[in-house]
Formats: sequence, C-alpha cells, structure tokens
Amino acid sequence: MDKSFQAGVVLVMSIWDDHAAHMLWLDSNYPLDRDPSQPGVARGTCSNTSGSPQPLEIESPNASVTFSNIRFGDIGSTYASTGTTTTSSAAPGTTTSPSGTVPHYGQCGGQGWSGPTWCVSPYTCTYLNQWHSQCL
Repeated sequence: MDKSFQAGVVLVMSIWDDHAAHMLWLDSNYPLDRDPSQPGVARGTCSNTSGSPQPLEIESPNASVTFSNIRFGDIGSTYASTGTTTTSSAAPGTTTSPSGTVPHYGQCGGQGWSGPTWCVSPYTCTYLNQWHSQCL
C-alpha cells in the first residue's frame, strides 16, 4: 500500500445516490461510451446497468451519511492505543454538564479519544465501535 500512497490515491466516501453516473465510476465500466479494454475504463465487475438511485430513494427517502474523525497514517498510528476501553456516565441526579459539550453527530468517545464526552441535549453519546462513539 505504501507504493499506492506514493503514487497518489483518492479517498472515496459516498452515499449510493448518484444520478449522473449511477456509481458506475466506482465498480463498473465508466464512462459508458468508451471501450472497456481501454486503460481506466474497467473499474470492477458490476453490471453497467446497476447503481440506479431510484430504488434507494424509494426504500430510504431520508438516507444520510456523516463522515467524521477521518485520519491518515500507518495502521495503529492515528490513535493512542491503551489496550483498554473505558466508559463513563453521569451520576444519578446530576443536572449540570461539563464544559466542552459535543454537538449532534459529533464524536464523544472511543479508544484514544481525548475530547469532550458530554453531548448537547437531547442527544446521548452512543457507542458505535471501540474507536468511535457519537452524539445521536
């Protein structure tokens, strides 16, 4: 992978809702008016009739995605690995929040996270995986 990074790569993050190219640029032949044997046209094995956004929009009309806390570096180098996971909760009856509250969809925890952990009301810090908890 080091050679790939030296040559240059593009990070692609997307929600599958592409009216212009039906996501064919990602995993099929694209552009469609070019010969698939030309370099760069064949990008994957999916059919060039796949990727229509209409089924997604009908089945999940309010679909959304939030990309956050994106890091770049050697594996294991972008966080402080302690080997343990800690969780905390407010004591019963506590009504004050610490300074540094986290907005909706913000990161509020995870292994190596050193930022604020208290979500603005009415959101709660929700565990997503050992590396990321989010105010939802």
